[in-house]
Amino acid sequence: MKIDPDVKRFLRYQSVIDVLYTKNSFHKPEIYKAFQTEKPQFIGRVIKELMRDGYLINSGTKTRSHYSWTTKKEEFNPGRWIDRQVFTPTIKRSPSADRPRERLLRLGASELKVSELLAILIRSGLQGESAIQAGEKLATLFGNDLSKFSLQARGELKQVSRAIGETAYCQIMAGLELGKRLASQRIAEPLPLYKIRNTSDALAYCREHFMRLATEAKQEEFHVVLLDEKHHVIKSEQITVGLLDKSLAHPREVFKPAVKESASALILVHNHPSGDPTPSQDDKNITKELKRAAETLGLRILDHIILSKDRAFSMVEEKML
Repeated sequence: MKIDPDVKRFLRYQSVIDVLYTKNSFHKPEIYKAFQTEKPQFIGRVIKELMRDGYLINSGTKTRSHYSWTTKKEEFNPGRWIDRQVFTPTIKRSPSADRPRERLLRLGASELKVSELLAILIRSGLQGESAIQAGEKLATLFGNDLSKFSLQARGELKQVSRAIGETAYCQIMAGLELGKRLASQRIAEPLPLYKIRNTSDALAYCREHFMRLATEAKQEEFHVVLLDEKHHVIKSEQITVGLLDKSLAHPREVFKPAVKESASALILVHNHPSGDPTPSQDDKNITKELKRAAETLGLRILDHIILSKDRAFSMVEEKML
């Protein structure tokens, strides 16, 4: 029967620890002699890891080391310590679908946490610290303050995680710099003007810009699209979330963003999660009330569009407005 590689590593650690634990002090050669098949390099690594964690000290010389247990031996739990050395939460040990790279390919980069994006840039960790652990350390320290993160020197990041070597540091800084340049380009580029000339334009705009509302929203949401005097889109704003009624779609709340943005016209938009975009009697009554209020303010309501997963309903097209 084939033994799992992790189980095999656990048993190797256990055999070395069993010998070391029985001795208060020792020299390496005498430990080597206790094993016929185990490699001296592996025994040396186990001793080094015990020293790193403060369980062993070396009081000898460079040519003749002499190791002894510290007072921490009293709290030493061999099984748990070996577990931490063998079953580290590395990317390779994660189920394939849960690994950052696979999640990015499946869900898209926007769905990953900062720590997962950093783990992809770090790529590989070290013994005892995986790329995922390194990413979590950096994300915990800097949170979403990527500006501060981008100013860190290599030595400063190395102090946070041993896994941030030269390659990982260069990849992280290159990724952050590309993000800065993309943001600069978007700020410099003028926003395209979208003009609403007719009902077809209004329906096309709403299908494109309110796709989430039509396909994913579980509750009714009421939005307004604000337009200037030439019917170019200025912006859209969410007014309410919840079942649409007169108390929620009050003219004061609906027209506040229009007045603030000096809009000349607007399109009312809401969704029907039921899948049927046919307007209810409440929808019709609210639309009439808002149209009267808009006229008082010198605003035009160009349409009231109701979205569902597969269809869109225009009150203007159906001669209800």
